[in-house]
Amino acid sequence: MVAQVLPYVPRAVVGRVSARYIAGEALQDALATVRALNESGASATVDVLGEFVTALDEAAAARREYLALLEGLAVQQLDAQVSVKPTQLGLKLDPAACLSHFRALVQRARELGTLVTLDMEDSSCTDATLELYRTLRRDSPQVSAVLQARLRRSGADLEALLPLQPSVRICKGIYVEPGAIAFQDREEIRRNFLALVERLLRGGGFVGIATHDDVLIERSRALVHQLGVERDRYEFQMLLGVREDRRRRLRAAGYPLRVYVPFGSHWYAYSIRRLKENPAIAGHVLRSLFERR
Repeated sequence: MVAQVLPYVPRAVVGRVSARYIAGEALQDALATVRALNESGASATVDVLGEFVTALDEAAAARREYLALLEGLAVQQLDAQVSVKPTQLGLKLDPAACLSHFRALVQRARELGTLVTLDMEDSSCTDATLELYRTLRRDSPQVSAVLQARLRRSGADLEALLPLQPSVRICKGIYVEPGAIAFQDREEIRRNFLALVERLLRGGGFVGIATHDDVLIERSRALVHQLGVERDRYEFQMLLGVREDRRRRLRAAGYPLRVYVPFGSHWYAYSIRRLKENPAIAGHVLRSLFERR
């Protein structure tokens, strides 16, 4: 209900709700947030908000923003990576230009000793995004992919990536997709999520366990211990401002943790779109407003 009503809520109200899980509009806002996370013992992945650009000059501008972000993180010696949506760099407009933009980012990330993650968007982008990842991964290890447990194809996609010894973020997936290509039942999604995590751990890759689901967190912890996985082969990942209590407990227990930090001028569109696409995030955010810090 909250997710459906949000488009009619005043922008200022949406801003107050979203301020908890968006770092701000400016680069310095994001850097300050990352610094605070680092001081608390967490790493970060930073996302410049924006996607599905409609002109190539917008894609070029996004590339410049990400290069400035990489430089800012390096200058301040922050423990952070960057996460980029391929459509933000023009995937739907000009795949060759998109690849060129990503190559520039990955090259700079390699020089600075950090990493670029290709965010996974809706199913219309899956094939092109994975092909983009494979091309970039052949050039450099400083690149990571994302697979969504909601999609039925993700198991086969992971098998195809394993020879590359990939770094992969496993998430449930926020996009509403038809039953023919996506699991609809919560338990089916959970089973696939854990199967993907286990296969990646057994297959020699690095896994980002991206979830706020207590069931998945506990079962993933059990898997890590059962398989004797070293700390440099996995990490838990959570959204900024969501389940902060859970985040603190994971860190206190000694688990590696990374927090996803979005920022930028497109915060309003991002907030409305994400909350509409996944009412569960709306629930997490509203619950967070009443949690004790």
